[in-house]
Amino acid sequence: MRDNSKLTKKNIFIGIALFLVFAAGFAVTYFSFKFSKIFEKHEVSSAPSNVYINVSPEPVDSKEGVFNVLLLGYGGSGHSGGGLTDSIIVLHIDTNSKKYTLISIPRDLWINGNRKINAEASVNGYPSTSAAVKSVTGLPVDNYVAVNFSNYSKMIDNLGGVDVQVPTAFTDSFYPVPGLENETCGFTGDEINGFKAKYSGFELEKQFTCRYETISYKVGPATLDGTAALKFVRSRHADSDFARSARQFAVLAGVKNKLLSLKSLNKLDSTIGTLSEMVKTDLTLGKIKTLIEIFGDTSAYTGTEIHLTTENLLNEGKSAEGAYILYPKAGNLNFTEIKNFISQNI
Repeated sequence: MRDNSKLTKKNIFIGIALFLVFAAGFAVTYFSFKFSKIFEKHEVSSAPSNVYINVSPEPVDSKEGVFNVLLLGYGGSGHSGGGLTDSIIVLHIDTNSKKYTLISIPRDLWINGNRKINAEASVNGYPSTSAAVKSVTGLPVDNYVAVNFSNYSKMIDNLGGVDVQVPTAFTDSFYPVPGLENETCGFTGDEINGFKAKYSGFELEKQFTCRYETISYKVGPATLDGTAALKFVRSRHADSDFARSARQFAVLAGVKNKLLSLKSLNKLDSTIGTLSEMVKTDLTLGKIKTLIEIFGDTSAYTGTEIHLTTENLLNEGKSAEGAYILYPKAGNLNFTEIKNFISQNI
């Protein structure tokens, strides 16, 4: 099994399956089932079909019908901190009880005594992130799917945009404008040096307002194109990390609904082509085929979400360097209560 293998466009079915796992994670095989019906009704070129048909199922490292996939999203090139993980979600599927659970882990959670969990992948790689997630949740991670947001906008546009339900109103006056990271905004060198003497970190950045734009949404339905969807899920300065997690879930739901409504195979193919440039995973094509077969028609599945927040299990704090962090209420690096909470609610 190749770790961090980049998908190629010709593997159309693995692209579909991975998209289903990430973008519609809580109903992976339900969508696979739907797509199998689409391909039964339309003639498709033999090349992608043979890629899938000639692959034998592989054993899934699940325990008694339970499977955990780690879903990661990161900014990629062109974004500040592009190697840091923006989205950390565990998809827990229990085929025995026909239940799925999405467990959202905040990016600022402090681990190992020296870093946030969102830095683990860039420092030590995806397998290390899987191990860190297990130490927090108590759930063994069978596989991971990591999605680079650098092509996120293109994917959404290929779908023709998505409809979302905005969970909470927000206004972010400091969404960074690409290409203006070093703009002086008309200030002189002396003025800039004065800012540097007085401010640091984001407070310093806030003095250069021309580097940012304002985005704002009211509660309720909204239609997002690719650019708007990316801003919607990446906005950091309007509210909490937990609110951003809720927005990411809203877009996942919108993508799920749009995906199920697709009638054009051309749109589907272009979407998969974009996905091939976005996704890294240790799932093999054979394992994906196995997952689809064992899950079957999952329309009977029920699902829940678990969010680790300051309202239940976490406290806010600062690292030794002064960075904002989250840590367990049970004590720094003590994840026992979190593990018990998850175990009781999945």
